[in-house]
Amino acid sequence: MWFDYAHGKENIKFMFNNELSLDESELESFLFYDLSKIRICFNTRNIPKKTPDKWKKLEFNGLSIKLTLVGIKELNLQGKRIGFTCTPEIKKPDNKIVFTVNNDEGRYLLCSAEFIVINSIEPYLDERWK
Repeated sequence: MWFDYAHGKENIKFMFNNELSLDESELESFLFYDLSKIRICFNTRNIPKKTPDKWKKLEFNGLSIKLTLVGIKELNLQGKRIGFTCTPEIKKPDNKIVFTVNNDEGRYLLCSAEFIVINSIEPYLDERWK
């Protein structure tokens, strides 16, 4: 799974029974900051069967997932905008994280980093998806 190499993956096991997909997610934003960190936010309609009990009172039709890549070694970007659908790929060759986003419209993001952190996973209500 995409979160196998991430710090904070234990939360996915606890909150979602090890089921959380980023397939066909919308890349909402990314921020390069603090010399060598990138924060990436995805919105996804892929809601796991198991969710936290405290969410049962909330109305939501998606999840907002924020990740941070720390210790950037390489960064390549191509495209004109964000807000596109993609399926991120995360691998760990040679003790580094390689995070890749590629879609059919020529948008591309490749980042290699020392590690990846799951910052937050929050319920999300998107009017477009009703």
